[in-house]
Amino acid sequence: MKCGPYKTIDRYQKCLLALVLLAVGIAFYLMCASNPLRWDDLMYQYVWFDHKVPGLLHPVDLSNRVDNLSEAFVSQVNHYKVMNGRFIVHFITQCFCGFIGKGPFNVVNTLVYLFLMVAALHLTRAHSLIKAIGVIAALWLLLPVQWILSFDVVFPINYLWTAAAIVTFVLLFRHVKAKAMDAPWKNALLMLLAVVCGSMHEGFSLPLSGALFCYVLLRFRHINASQWCLVLGMWMGTLIVIGSPGIWNRAAGASAETLGEVLSRKADILRYSKRLYLLVALLVAGWFLDRQKTKAFLHDSLLELTFVLMGFLFLFMLPYYSQRMSFPMDLFVVLMAMKYLCGHDLRGKASLCAAVALAVLLAVHVPLTVHYAQQVGSEYHAMLKAYGQSPSGTVQPQSFTVPKLFRPYVFRLGEPSEVGLISFTMQKEMHIEPCQ
Repeated sequence: MKCGPYKTIDRYQKCLLALVLLAVGIAFYLMCASNPLRWDDLMYQYVWFDHKVPGLLHPVDLSNRVDNLSEAFVSQVNHYKVMNGRFIVHFITQCFCGFIGKGPFNVVNTLVYLFLMVAALHLTRAHSLIKAIGVIAALWLLLPVQWILSFDVVFPINYLWTAAAIVTFVLLFRHVKAKAMDAPWKNALLMLLAVVCGSMHEGFSLPLSGALFCYVLLRFRHINASQWCLVLGMWMGTLIVIGSPGIWNRAAGASAETLGEVLSRKADILRYSKRLYLLVALLVAGWFLDRQKTKAFLHDSLLELTFVLMGFLFLFMLPYYSQRMSFPMDLFVVLMAMKYLCGHDLRGKASLCAAVALAVLLAVHVPLTVHYAQQVGSEYHAMLKAYGQSPSGTVQPQSFTVPKLFRPYVFRLGEPSEVGLISFTMQKEMHIEPCQ
């Protein structure tokens, strides 16, 4: 008997789906491999001090590179005190940046990306080849600031790996809702996994903890022991990450100085939340076109939709904003939009045309994205080489332009904070002159 989420896909279609995932995975690997260590990676090569050092831009010991697990552990204990509470993700980061290397990371990061893709197919219930291709295309084309998934080590572990963990948590929560674990050790393992997920990144765990609180209030009598283990574990993990002294010091340092700056940051949140507005429009249209199906979706997706709402509110609570901070919310917005669409079946030629159009779009967009990622990577290598050879540290970017359609996937050297980190870790000022 066929079972599982893909019971409607025959063996031939499963092979096609596997090939699509393989092609996307190879492309993603090439994007990861196009860059060496960059941006914050340069800083996380070294052991952190347990206090801020006067006159030092960042409290890292540039004479003490992370060479083993114990040094990474000590460094992260210090990091927890002075920077933020993401002990797990930054411990892994320091291991890769310090002594494992970027090459193995590129492979592992690609596997995590594919794992997220597969988990997303389960969460959205993409139970046919056409729907699965739609979800894959949506994750490739619709997410913002996708350079954070592939261009260095720090950002992917913070965002991609945490995203994979949180989607897995939601799938586990759904699984044990239908069938609770019967053995105490299994529930204990669930709680431990939830603690790990909750302590990875507060941008994901705080909105999810808030969503779980609302879920508990609304469905208190229907929550079983296994779900309680996941809920309590997530809350404990969230407390671990937000209980860090460093995270509060960091938040205080990012506070806006004027009312105008505050209003500008809040306006940016509204401006970059277009995906949320589209999801709302989709659900409103669905309410009038098929009220029963939309009601069923809202009831079934209560936790995920509340996560989106909490994520939106969470952004307004923060003193600082950059577009990558909305990535957790936008990820679930895209997933919920696709889950809603996957709940509707296209008939006949419309279904086939949609699948072909998406496949062609991916076949064109993915290779071009890899091309621009490799071009940006080559530019970075050339600029870093020129920087090392220049007594004054003066470099120039290359004379090419990345089309706007591909800019969310690549990140060119020029951001002041990255230039500052290169200058700090290399102990020589970098100066970027305009291209002639």
